Amino acid sequence: AYYVSRVEDVCVVDDVLAVEGEEYDLEEFEGYSMEKDELESVVGSPWKLRLRLADEEGRGMQIHCRMSEDYLDIRKGMNVVGILLSTSREFVKLAAMTDFCVLDAVGGPVWVGDYPYLDKDKFLRTLGENGIADSLVDIIYDDNDYYEEEEEEEEFYDDDDDSRDDDYDSDDNNLEEEDTGMLQKLK
Repeated sequence: AYYVSRVEDVCVVDDVLAVEGEEYDLEEFEGYSMEKDELESVVGSPWKLRLRLADEEGRGMQIHCRMSEDYLDIRKGMNVVGILLSTSREFVKLAAMTDFCVLDAVGGPVWVGDYPYLDKDKFLRTLGENGIADSLVDIIYDDNDYYEEEEEEEEFYDDDDDSRDDDYDSDDNNLEEEDTGMLQKLK
């Protein structure tokens, strides 16, 4: 089954068992690269990305994978699609999940996961063929209000740093055009 969701939170942890107070903001990892992972060089284990996802019905999921520079532009509110597997038709218990695709990341889709389970091109084509891309385009148009609310919150909490607000504004102004452009290609 497809799991169509939204990023509720994104952060970095040193261990998958880390509690909320042991999480690091993704912004703290600007300039990060897998080749120069300081944690891995010191303790032998790399930094991990933690994504908290939730679908329209409020069902949530938390996933972890090795941190990558590809993940630095993932933000709260972005749309995510993956495939969930279960041994029951009712999906009472999950048996496995695939890598996830963050569709509206700046610059095109970002694939999150330690191992590429899916044929990425075929998966994106299938999303276009079965109408999921159409519904996500509608969601993104509706999400512009969500992103505008995020912008207002950012401005409220960050009165002293106008440069950050400018960066945030410029990213949001391009969001609709970039997101829908990538999804239109799926159709």
